Amino acid sequence: MPKVKLKQGRQAQEIGAALVGAWLKALPPAFTATVSAVVSTSPLRITVDIPNAFTVNDVIALRTGDKNDGLRSVRVGQITGTTGNTLRVVDLGGLDIDYKGKSLLGGVVSKVKDLNDVTFRNELTIVLEQIVDAKVKLACDAPTELTVVLPALPEGVVTREDLIDYLGTYHNNAQGRHYHDELASAVLFGCR
Repeated sequence: MPKVKLKQGRQAQEIGAALVGAWLKALPPAFTATVSAVVSTSPLRITVDIPNAFTVNDVIALRTGDKNDGLRSVRVGQITGTTGNTLRVVDLGGLDIDYKGKSLLGGVVSKVKDLNDVTFRNELTIVLEQIVDAKVKLACDAPTELTVVLPALPEGVVTREDLIDYLGTYHNNAQGRHYHDELASAVLFGCR
């Protein structure tokens, strides 16, 4: 990607602040319910302590009681039980989950925003476009995906030799930094 200019009076740190702000907007202030039983792990079905806390297709996140495992951005599938508190947990595409992680018993469940929700993405794009003097194309990762963006060639690079010289110069002068101003991302290529 070509180096973009910041709008007058803006700072690069505001981009990071906007991303953290988006995460904060996606998360609730507190968890919604506690997992009181794990009915099955394949397909994943849980019982929560609060009746009717969720509706079908709610985007949720689950976390183990020790906070070391869980599932991010999944959906509520079928809801059963006389009080509507037993949930089938499915992936964002609606497919059953074969859960093999740590026990979810005693863990927590929260309603979260889907980061790929059109309104959510449009709002973040507007914020970012107020910071940089460029059109922003926003991509949000899904928990089971890795979004990779191949940057445009750096300015002044027109041959392979130019690119090798450019990267060599960067790595020789980087002094351990793994961020590149022009590529505007963590340095790739597995080089240290």
